[in-house]
Amino acid sequence: MGNKLFVLDLGEIRVDENFIIANSTFVTPQKPTVSSRLIDIPVSAYLIQCTDAMILYDTGCHPECMGTNGRWPAQSQLNAPYIGAPECNLPERLKQLGLSPDDISTVVLSHLHNDHAGCVEYFGKSRLIAHEDEFATAVRYFATRDHSSPYIVKDIEAWFATPRNWDLVGRDERERNLAPGVTLLNFGGGHAAGMLGIAVELEKRPGFLLVSDACYTATNYGPPARRAGVLHDTIGYDRTVSYIRKYAESRSLKVLFGHDREQFASLIKSTDGFYE
Repeated sequence: MGNKLFVLDLGEIRVDENFIIANSTFVTPQKPTVSSRLIDIPVSAYLIQCTDAMILYDTGCHPECMGTNGRWPAQSQLNAPYIGAPECNLPERLKQLGLSPDDISTVVLSHLHNDHAGCVEYFGKSRLIAHEDEFATAVRYFATRDHSSPYIVKDIEAWFATPRNWDLVGRDERERNLAPGVTLLNFGGGHAAGMLGIAVELEKRPGFLLVSDACYTATNYGPPARRAGVLHDTIGYDRTVSYIRKYAESRSLKVLFGHDREQFASLIKSTDGFYE
């Protein structure tokens, strides 16, 4: 039996377009006043059903991220609010497929920002794969109680409330085979301190390269490539986009971006089917 890829729709986040495409709007002497534009970007996760494994890529936002007593700091809720019906929460999306978090053997975390690692705490029986530099960065924000970043202190506190099976990818480990036709890719620093992707081979169609926020959208991808507005390492980001392009083209893989509205709208969602 070949691999199956399920696309999980986990709601949206409303942000200034400049967060996604740097310098989307800017003032000039001829146009001293410019209005910024708010856009709704998709939040997603991907479930890969293999012969002997269930692999999840990312976990979305925590169901209780918003509100007066929400996990996210007030400023985060104002700057980039989460929008999603209850059925968009990850546990519900899994339930719709007849699954629970305990059925997931491996969770690969592209990085540990609030819209990608919000539901880590549900996966107490899963192997949790993260980049070592990204893990260290998240722990530093947690330990110093720094609420100024996308690393959510209350989320991370829940991760460490009970023992978990963390598996950290070293910065020098470029690739790792997770299952037949499923390859973990280490993108290194760029959007965040340590980014991970997954290449998925399928039997009935060309495979996919899941890159998350290593490249937000087709506009960022180019060519020419355009930088995102939220970056940890600009040089690493440029290098990663170039690597993604070469890797995908050499293997005829379709790149699935982290927050591309048009691309995500075109994908078959888990409520309607899957790719194989």
